[in-house]
Amino acid sequence: MLKVKVTLKNQQAITNSLVNAFALWASEDINEAHWDDQFKEMSRWDYDNETRRKNGEVVNSPRDIYDLGELYQSGVDSFVIEKGGGIIAAKWHWDAKNTSGEEYARRVHDGTGTNRTARPFTDDISIASSFFLKAPGMALRLRIQQAIQSL
Repeated sequence: MLKVKVTLKNQQAITNSLVNAFALWASEDINEAHWDDQFKEMSRWDYDNETRRKNGEVVNSPRDIYDLGELYQSGVDSFVIEKGGGIIAAKWHWDAKNTSGEEYARRVHDGTGTNRTARPFTDDISIASSFFLKAPGMALRLRIQQAIQSL
């Protein structure tokens, strides 16, 4: 029988390094790179309907999901990082509201609003079984590897 004993030295430095890696991932790889990719690419999501804005402007397909930026910005603003006791977590809830005062991020995501084409902009993050196969998960893995290597 082989016994291996490992003593971790400077556990706080390890914890701090991993917490910082996660915070950088959330800030740079999610709030910047991922959301920009999902929202600011004009042809990323088709829009099968015509929209007439209050100012009379008509928007057709391919419609820019970024549109006026309200859905995008509300998502970034509501992505909250909580730190404490060596633990870090990120959570978000879109609170973007349409002109009727209803939350509409889920309707845009699932295609249950005026546009019946789903635009699943959170799936790369929210589906656990494929998370590390998608860009956000690969970016997190890289951030953690870099943090560990720098110790």
